[in-house]
Amino acid sequence: MHHDPQSDPHRLTRRGLLSLAVLAAGGVALSPLHSPTEDPVAVPKPQTPAPTAKPTPKPTPTANPGPPPWRHRDPLLTTPLKRAANTRGAISSFKGAFPAMNVKAVVPLPGLTSAPVPWLAVSIVGPVNQLQIVNPDAGAPMHVVSIPGSHNGGIESLVWDRASKTLYLSTSGSLLSWSPASPKQVRRVAVVPGATVLYELRLDSVGNVWGGTYPNGATFTYTAATKKIRAHSRVAADTDYVRRVAIGPNDQVWVGTGSRNPRLFTFPASHPGRRTEVQLPDPMHNGFISSIDVIGNRVVVTASDITAQLLLDPVSKKWTGKVDRVWGARRASAEIKGSGQKPAQGGGRASAQVKGGGRIFNISQGILYATDTATWRDTKLGPVGTSAPLALHATSKAVLVASQIPTGLRLETFNLATGKIDKVRTVSLTDGEFTIQSLMGHSDGKVYVGGYMGDGLAAVNPDTGARWHSPDDESLVNQIEAMIEFDATRSYIGSYGSADIISMDSSMKDKPGGYVRLERLSRKYHQSRPFGWAVNSRNVFFGTVPDYGRAGGVLGMIDPRSNKISWVLNGGGAGFVRAHSIIGLAADERYVYGTSSVRNGYGIPDTKGPAKVFKLEIATKKKVWETSPVASSGALYAPKLIAGWLVVADVEGLNIIDPANGKLVRRHRLTPTRNAAHRPGWANADIAQVGDGSKLVHSATGTTTVVDFRAGTKAVIGTPKGKQRFSPRLAATPSGGVFGSTEKTVLVELDLLPRPATPTTKPAPPGPSKARPPKPAPRPTPTRARQPSPTPTPSP
Repeated sequence: MHHDPQSDPHRLTRRGLLSLAVLAAGGVALSPLHSPTEDPVAVPKPQTPAPTAKPTPKPTPTANPGPPPWRHRDPLLTTPLKRAANTRGAISSFKGAFPAMNVKAVVPLPGLTSAPVPWLAVSIVGPVNQLQIVNPDAGAPMHVVSIPGSHNGGIESLVWDRASKTLYLSTSGSLLSWSPASPKQVRRVAVVPGATVLYELRLDSVGNVWGGTYPNGATFTYTAATKKIRAHSRVAADTDYVRRVAIGPNDQVWVGTGSRNPRLFTFPASHPGRRTEVQLPDPMHNGFISSIDVIGNRVVVTASDITAQLLLDPVSKKWTGKVDRVWGARRASAEIKGSGQKPAQGGGRASAQVKGGGRIFNISQGILYATDTATWRDTKLGPVGTSAPLALHATSKAVLVASQIPTGLRLETFNLATGKIDKVRTVSLTDGEFTIQSLMGHSDGKVYVGGYMGDGLAAVNPDTGARWHSPDDESLVNQIEAMIEFDATRSYIGSYGSADIISMDSSMKDKPGGYVRLERLSRKYHQSRPFGWAVNSRNVFFGTVPDYGRAGGVLGMIDPRSNKISWVLNGGGAGFVRAHSIIGLAADERYVYGTSSVRNGYGIPDTKGPAKVFKLEIATKKKVWETSPVASSGALYAPKLIAGWLVVADVEGLNIIDPANGKLVRRHRLTPTRNAAHRPGWANADIAQVGDGSKLVHSATGTTTVVDFRAGTKAVIGTPKGKQRFSPRLAATPSGGVFGSTEKTVLVELDLLPRPATPTTKPAPPGPSKARPPKPAPRPTPTRARQPSPTPTPSP
């Protein structure tokens, strides 16, 4: 019986109605058909109860009995699925699910105006408001530019050409430019063939733009006069990365590579193929050249896991020493050659050779230093308000220091004559939004969100639209690859960069002390990204992707009672599954099941062969079996234990696996794509389980599907060819809601109910609708920015 909403004292929310609908739909069972790919599964025959002296009383009816319990290895999961009508797609949306402001770079723009303090170009992380042009005296951006179709993390590099008053910037494989003549937009000037990222833009003495690339492992040049781009050949067969570029006197180019055997190459700008290789003083197996700067009579180089700045003689190409004091953020000002002279690279272009030493300025532990570029001796100047500068702009009289504060930028002018801060300016920047990287449905009703190239944690209450953000002074959580709730009191987070395993205490999540790093897996195990998570009633399990240039992930277990890692299995250094990443986990009380990907750390070829599925006995830490059930797929994702089966995803659909032996029993095709058409990944497909698994949502390659095993149906969610294409990262809440994302930053709740069939009879005239109107998108909540993190930028 339908109740008028205004008179019903127990009015249900939309989510409550959806939950009841899910339960009601879950009670439908079809006669099972057996999979042709495996021997028929035996279905127990119903037993007739023995006669009794008294009639059996009828059970008391309940309002919502829910679906019947699953049978062990229930044949409903191996029954072929029928196509049902599409669902409506997204039934609610929350724009800017992770609003934030994380400054990525600050570039002074001397010569843009005649003001004594230069304007600044500021880039922030995310796909909106990426470029902001700042007048330091105005206290706010003069121009804010969003770049459509940019990389998920925003702008990769910026360089200012003072002579032409042009700012060049890169995002994905494109080179763009900004000009004060058209300050509200950027112009795409070139695309580098084959490149997905353009790194470290620099200018030579005639204004040509140089940069590095991934995965080309090469440099490129853009000539503004001809508007032509030239991509050079790979600098070495074993590298996909040229992340660092510097140009010294007489246009000698220096580049730094990774992720295997990181080293330097140098060549004259006029002959990019005439290269000289320079190994590090202590060669590394993997890592990156972190920075290169040509300063005075030396090339200053930093590299992964090396704290000092290394000094190289550019003529002999021999290492001559090091600077042990670490420069904050590895940044130094351009060189000042003498009293009254401008910086050697104040306009961005490389300069001719200038004899005689000068000074550069850098910061360590909140102290500004001057470093003599002839002797490399330091002079301590005085305290400043940051240890992690975003930029240092020096003249012969003062040093401008830019750093991040919660509202934007802090700009300090340090007077070299008095040795003190003359003036402090603050600039309020326009907030951006992180691209959604990971989701977690929690028992508190919220959906937690991790951000790409982000830091911290955000959450949305889907019933009220209320927003939450971890505290600004929490400094452990960076880009979250995946996370999991153990119980209402504690969750665990896998943070990118160094494969940090982080515990979050729910009662203290608004304080920095509520976040504890249990282990940094990069140090001992050379891991980078924790993607796989599972829990049982006693423990939490994690699986990882290895570091750049390495193969083989690890499997580990956490004891939540002690909040410590109990063990980590790494296959003797070769990986728990040899030369495979561990990207998906499921667990019961006795076993852990996992899935792998042949894709390892960036910068190394994929391991040959298909993905693996494994079963581990927890008590003995021994593998029971390891199989390759899907020969066509190099990655299998998101395993779930349902009704006595192991259900895993690939980009084509669902695979039903027998957990007793790891053999494939049934495949359910859900997407139009093919495994062979996509490079194996770490999170290219996902499964969200609703309740007992009667319904699953699968998402991959732009197609999202709800599967109802009890009804024997599969229905596409929304219209994949239209605007409602959802990402492959999903989360389910205890109330039965399933959430995904679209348009990079928008959290959406997905409709799980197929549309009813179109009626064949003429519908009745429309009357007043009693359906609830759709919930409006919540108003964006202002957020405070977070302090920059010293972890490496999570680009490919």
